[in-house]
Amino acid sequence: MTQEEVSKLTAELERRFGAKVDAEQVSPGRFRLAVVSPQFAQWTPLHRQDEVWKVVDEVVSREQTLDITLILTYAPGELAPAA
Repeated sequence: MTQEEVSKLTAELERRFGAKVDAEQVSPGRFRLAVVSPQFAQWTPLHRQDEVWKVVDEVVSREQTLDITLILTYAPGELAPAA
């Protein structure tokens, strides 16, 4: 997966969920994502993952999904304040 493809995916996740998305390259062409959205406050962790992966499947090819090592999903209140 290229940086351009990851940027396209993060932009769509931000648009769909009103989210802040951080993508980190963990090895060449492989990424992990953290998605923080107020919408997630009312959703179970499984529902969050289901909805986020639906978007992933719509935006990138099946082969490219293998380059996503992890997607973390949080509601804003679930994160500790930065020190």
